[in-house]
This record gives sequence, C-alpha cells and structure tokens, in this order.
Amino acid sequence: MPEPNQSSTPKRHANSALWLGIFLILLAISSNLFYFLHIPSALLPWVNVALPFVALLVLLLGVVRAFGQPQLYRGKILGTSLLLLSLLLCAGSVAFLIGARHIPRSAGAPQVGQRVPDFTLSDSTGQPISLTELFAATPGAAQPKAVLLVFYRGYW
Repeated sequence: MPEPNQSSTPKRHANSALWLGIFLILLAISSNLFYFLHIPSALLPWVNVALPFVALLVLLLGVVRAFGQPQLYRGKILGTSLLLLSLLLCAGSVAFLIGARHIPRSAGAPQVGQRVPDFTLSDSTGQPISLTELFAATPGAAQPKAVLLVFYRGYW
C-alpha cells in the first residue's frame, strides 16, 4: 500500500535520447558551419553528411519514447520540434551534395598532362630554385621526367 505522501504515478525521467539528439544536432550544425567557413577541422567530410542522419535517428528514438510511454518520459514538444529541425538539416545536406555535383569545373585549373609554366620557389634550405633547374640534366645523372611538389599547409 502506498504511503499517503507518495503518489501512485511513477516519476518521469529525462529523455536521454532527446538530450543526445540535441547534442548531435548541434554538433552537426557546427561541423557544417566549420566546413562552410573554411575552418580546418579534424572531422572527415562525410561526417558533415552522416551526423544529421545519426541525430535524426536518435531524436526519432526519443520521440517514440516520449509518445509511447508518456508516463515515464517527457519531451513530446521539444522532441518533435528537434526532429523537424533534424529533418531539415538532413534535406539540406542531401541537397548540398546533389548541388555540388553540378558545379562546373574551373576553366583556369590545370588539366592532367598539361605543361606547367615556369616558376621559382624556395627549396628546403631557403634557396630559390626554378622548375627549369629541376628538369635540367646534371652531369652523370639521368634527366628527371617529373617533379613532385608538396605544399605543407600552414608553413609559409
């Protein structure tokens, strides 16, 4: 028999799936913002597309919990609105991927096999060296057929 001070309804719990979904949707939005602002991040590019879908699934679980067991879990309104936000973000990610396929190639970009104009850069010791010097034959050695240029981001 329940005590007179206690109610017979069980205590409602916070819906942890909704909180995890909120965190994932905020992470998805921030990773997309980092991508569009050209901020280098450790996230792989496919994470910007996959993360909204993962958040969508977690939020869907939270909404199913909230509507399926309303006596135990709360979050019907918050969960539904976040689910709609996640759906919009997923649709935006898919639209961006489809739209990115139709971006024309740059006419000014070098093509494979195209001869590069001569230029001069500093070598690892800081001395200037031109492309024609790299292709010049040194006595007793074979003439090089190709040159590999490596640009280290942030070391200029």
